[in-house]
Amino acid sequence: MRSRERALLVLMIALSVVGTALSAVSAAPGAAPKGRFKVNGHKLYLTCAGSGRPVVVLDAGLGSDHGIWADPARSAKRLHTRVCAYDRYGVGRSDRTNKVKTIGAAAVDLHGLLLKAKLKAPYVLAAHSIAGLVDREFARRYPKSVAGMVLLDTAPDDWDTYTGTKTFVFGGESLDVVAASAALRARDSLGAKPLIVIESGNPVEVSGWASGKSDFYAYWDSAQRALARISSNSIFAVAASIGHEITVNAPALTEETMRLVVNAVRTRATLPACAASTLPKKGGACDPA
Repeated sequence: MRSRERALLVLMIALSVVGTALSAVSAAPGAAPKGRFKVNGHKLYLTCAGSGRPVVVLDAGLGSDHGIWADPARSAKRLHTRVCAYDRYGVGRSDRTNKVKTIGAAAVDLHGLLLKAKLKAPYVLAAHSIAGLVDREFARRYPKSVAGMVLLDTAPDDWDTYTGTKTFVFGGESLDVVAASAALRARDSLGAKPLIVIESGNPVEVSGWASGKSDFYAYWDSAQRALARISSNSIFAVAASIGHEITVNAPALTEETMRLVVNAVRTRATLPACAASTLPKKGGACDPA
């Protein structure tokens, strides 16, 4: 092989390697990012679809990965914006770990991931279960990066004291909630940013953590209503007869909550009263908080 041909072959191989590496994190400039991004010494998986702002960020419950959410591409089309789901450190396609993580570290990871993926703030954060603590801690630490929030049957900030559990373990993930919960109890406000809180009508899947306490259902209901009060611009509704896994059991209601918050952010409008909204048609029973 002549020297010129060898040089051309080396160049082609190099370009192929570079192209493969780039495709692991994003298809092209301006395209929806997808892949594993190195953040704080480990790699986190992110998958996005669609375009537009505000970017909606989906945060799954304890031990669950991005797969619990409806297809981001479908959601992005319905919401007319970019929708992204990710896996926390130790979960799904992100790097594995046996270490106990903290809610604070998870919030810092999420912030770093969104920056690394070049997703512009502020975001609409949509959380299920324990991810509600992660997203609320994110909002406490980075208030200017949050435009609105959706909380789907999420863990209260006194969940540790009520259950007597400091570290929650499920699906191979271990999260210490103590420090962040105390910080949120001391200061937690979204001001007038749009917020929708959906309570499960049948949260039996989380009742086991209450160790048989007879007041669990009253406690959970009161805690979910209290979450709606961290913003003066909020809607509270109950997913009637729907279990804790609202993202799986009520995908239409889940998407509608996000659509309402996205529209409120874009128009800088106040959310409608629950009864005047589209939530009842999607299975959200209105009950003033």
